[in-house]
Amino acid sequence: MSYRRLVVVILMVSSALAGRAMAQNYSSENLFYMLGSPEGYESFVKHADQITIICPAAYSIDRYGVLAGFVDPRVLKLSKDKGIKVMPLFASGNPKEIHELLTDSAARREAIRLLLFYGREFNYYGWQFDLENIHVTDKDSYTSFYKQAADSLHKYGFKISMAIVKSDQPAPESGNPSFARYRYEATRGSFDIPAIANAGDFISFMTYDQHTSLTPPGPVAGMPWVKRMLNYLLDMGIPPEKISLGIPDYSDYWYPTWDESNGGRSMRSEISYQEAQFLLDEFGAKQEWMPDQDVYYARWENGGIFNWMFLEDARSFAPKLDLAKSHKLLGISVWLLGSEDPGIWNVLKREVKTVRLK
Repeated sequence: MSYRRLVVVILMVSSALAGRAMAQNYSSENLFYMLGSPEGYESFVKHADQITIICPAAYSIDRYGVLAGFVDPRVLKLSKDKGIKVMPLFASGNPKEIHELLTDSAARREAIRLLLFYGREFNYYGWQFDLENIHVTDKDSYTSFYKQAADSLHKYGFKISMAIVKSDQPAPESGNPSFARYRYEATRGSFDIPAIANAGDFISFMTYDQHTSLTPPGPVAGMPWVKRMLNYLLDMGIPPEKISLGIPDYSDYWYPTWDESNGGRSMRSEISYQEAQFLLDEFGAKQEWMPDQDVYYARWENGGIFNWMFLEDARSFAPKLDLAKSHKLLGISVWLLGSEDPGIWNVLKREVKTVRLK
């Protein structure tokens, strides 16, 4: 190799290393959710070095404050070996039971007792609250319960966070008024975000689903939508270091269906990247890029009816990660391990330094 060519190679390598170093000037707490699936566990094992907090969706809670569930012992062992923090979430989507829990002081005390018991028993980092479909009239009760739990968990050295349902304003949207009112009353209006952020260690803000089974087909999380969600938090003064940006890595598939209980209707299913690719191959469909949304979509005719798919992959993941970087947020909260395009791990490796917590 000539001297001139050697110099060129050295400069190219140095430039590449410098570029990677600049790209990784953002240290991110990468929280990943997981369910008890083989795909999720396999992904966790393979990519553990890029995960800060593993959040198993492992526990449920009832109206009496009783938590039930468990975390895979293999996940606990690997997390300990790799220095990954385990923060399970407990969930309920039953508005009637949630109301009874929140308005029953004995049930609240029982829930907190069990959070402390399981936390000590399994050496958890802390807990994430994921109560959804809370009616707006239970807003103050939910905030009060969270503060009560935060006081107790912090006293014994545990962390606390909350998964918060997406919203971009503290009132029903002006468009589609009847639907907007329903969505605000039944889901979005029940979160006192400033109080919750102040009481806890961080919030995981779900920027998904932009479109649901109750809406026409559309992106899981188009970039204009995601930006509005984040700006809403920042404009109300939530510190960036308390925001973990929720990012979906699954895709949505709309198709017609029928069953005896519900009759004929349009169905939306959350599917993995692998399932999405299978469907595209099966029907010979071509995915197309939506430049205004930074996502792929596809449509095809099956039996005279259009089927629709909106995909999340490495290309759509990158601008969402850039949003967290540009605002220097605490990190990201990704739903769901095992559903992702394998390419997202290359994006993470290139763009961020994964935080390891003590």
